[in-house]
Amino acid sequence: MKKIFLIIASIFVALLSCPIFAQEDPGADPEAPAAPIDDYVVFLAAISLIYVFLKLRTFAQQRNTSRE
Repeated sequence: MKKIFLIIASIFVALLSCPIFAQEDPGADPEAPAAPIDDYVVFLAAISLIYVFLKLRTFAQQRNTSRE
């Protein structure tokens, strides 16, 4: 049960973090650089998906060795 919760929570965090963007202030300088969160959302999603893949792979390997 704990492993399933970890998988679901990891997928939820990966999908939830993608559409997050900083709000733009109407009185702000339009030539100011973007907020840092806008630049790294794709990388955070990719890292979280890799983490989930590795956890699932180790879980499957442990399951296969316990059956043998």
